[in-house]
Amino acid sequence: MRAQATVSLFGEELSLVRGRSGAVSLHGAPGWAIETRLGMVWVRRLGDPATAVPPLTEDEAGTPACPMIAWSEIEVEADYDQTVLGLVDPAHVPMVHTAWWWRSSARRRVKTKHYAPSPFGFTAVAADGFASAPAYELVGSDRKVTIEFRLPSTRIERVRGGRLRILNITTVTPIAPGRVVLRNVIYSSVRPLRWLYPALSALGRAFLEQDARILRRLDTHASKHQPLLFVGEPDQPSAWYFQCKMALARAVGARDTFINPVQPSVLRWRT
Repeated sequence: MRAQATVSLFGEELSLVRGRSGAVSLHGAPGWAIETRLGMVWVRRLGDPATAVPPLTEDEAGTPACPMIAWSEIEVEADYDQTVLGLVDPAHVPMVHTAWWWRSSARRRVKTKHYAPSPFGFTAVAADGFASAPAYELVGSDRKVTIEFRLPSTRIERVRGGRLRILNITTVTPIAPGRVVLRNVIYSSVRPLRWLYPALSALGRAFLEQDARILRRLDTHASKHQPLLFVGEPDQPSAWYFQCKMALARAVGARDTFINPVQPSVLRWRT
């Protein structure tokens, strides 16, 4: 028995078909490639192999040893680039996500992050110092956190503490001009957490609603006609996003290899 679903991507309607074996394929969409990873379907345009964005893979995530414990998504009318900037802006989490059960304190302090280039993006390398939300205390004092941004619009947070593993993925999907879908999915090696799937997914949706509230207040028409202003070290990750995006566009146009413009850096700011 086959199951079929229709999704929107870049204003195109794509038909996904699940066969008897469980494999998912695209029907009538020759210009697209599809992969199933981590229990999710990833679709991208076909391109030169030398410039193709590498697939997202994790050895344990999505397996019985590290199951999915939360899934949430929300559709919002917003500019695509403005939405993606929320994934890389270091002030985004402490200023936007201020729920009492996450981070309600108004206290600010100086933070230092060590950035390095990574495949099609950049990574804030593992450092306990910037994992300051109370929820991280549950992981333990020996925790290590790495946050990666990968083109086109994926934020990958990896948390390790002893035997604990958490993989937190947030994506931005452009479904039509001026409309995007924000998705968040979390995997954990603490298997009993999967029984909290409904509650954790609801909390995740509350996070995305906070994002959507900010996006709805933005004047997206003005943002398309006024140059963006990046100031100092806190805005460097946002500048890197646009630099990486332009570098990938040049590589695809020239059918050449993507050259990452990001250089290893140490950035500091107060949040």
